[in-house]
Amino acid sequence: MAIIFIDKDTLGFIICHADLKMKNNLMRKIKSFDITTEQWMIMNRLFEEGGISQKELSERTLKDQGALTRTLDRMEKKGLVKRQVSPYDRRSFLIYLTDAGQAVRNRIVPIAVECIEEAVKGFTEEEVGTLTTLLKRVILNL
Repeated sequence: MAIIFIDKDTLGFIICHADLKMKNNLMRKIKSFDITTEQWMIMNRLFEEGGISQKELSERTLKDQGALTRTLDRMEKKGLVKRQVSPYDRRSFLIYLTDAGQAVRNRIVPIAVECIEEAVKGFTEEEVGTLTTLLKRVILNL
C-alpha cells in the first residue's frame, strides 16, 4: 500500500482533521462556560480518578507537565480544581475537582455527548464500535 504524505486523504490527516473538527464543535458549544476543551478533558479525568498526582494527570491526559501546570493554575483561579499536598509525598500535590468544577462538568456532559452523537450521525452501532476498535489499534501500534 503506497502512502502519500501530503494527500488530504491519508490516515494521519483524516484523524487530525476529525480531532480538530470535534474539538472546535465542542469548544463552540461550551464557550459560555469559559473553559477550553483541554480543561474539559482534565475535569473529566479528575471526575473519573480524583486525587491523582499532577504527574499521573499529565500521563493520563497526554499533556506535558509544564502546560498542565499552567492549565491547572487557571482552573484553580476559576475555582474548578484544588491541589492538596499528598499524604504520601509532601513534594507532590493531588488534584481534585471542586464542587464548582463538578457542577460545571455535570452541565457539560450532555453537550459533549451531543457532540459525539453529531460526529457519528448516520453510523450504525457496529460501525462506531469498529471505528473505535481500529483507532485503539492505531494507538497501540504507536
